[in-house]
Amino acid sequence: MKLKSRGLGRKELVMDFREYTVARDGPELVIQGTIHEPVHWDFSIRLCEDDLPGIARVALQPRMLGWLLRAAFRRDRHAHWSQDRAAHLADARARREAADAKFCASAQPATEGMRSEGAHR
Repeated sequence: MKLKSRGLGRKELVMDFREYTVARDGPELVIQGTIHEPVHWDFSIRLCEDDLPGIARVALQPRMLGWLLRAAFRRDRHAHWSQDRAAHLADARARREAADAKFCASAQPATEGMRSEGAHR
């Protein structure tokens, strides 16, 4: 996926959702990861239940459904990254494992803090 914003200095950021971790934070889902092209940028996306109607509306549009069906049966998929596909997938797997370890380590102190607060109530 490419993310483009005029606020980013007219850069297109290349996102690969295979590299990102998803975790629950109370009633929300948090997607965390790092964009690697053209800049190195950590990000997080928070989704709540109120976002579901908008996500469903986008996912169920005829253009999106046709695109998804074509992509499901295409062997040679179009990609945004600059590396060879096999090298990119291997790097993505390694980055996802590192991100999982990093996220678990950062989430653990917060979870322990919530447990200790709950014990004092």
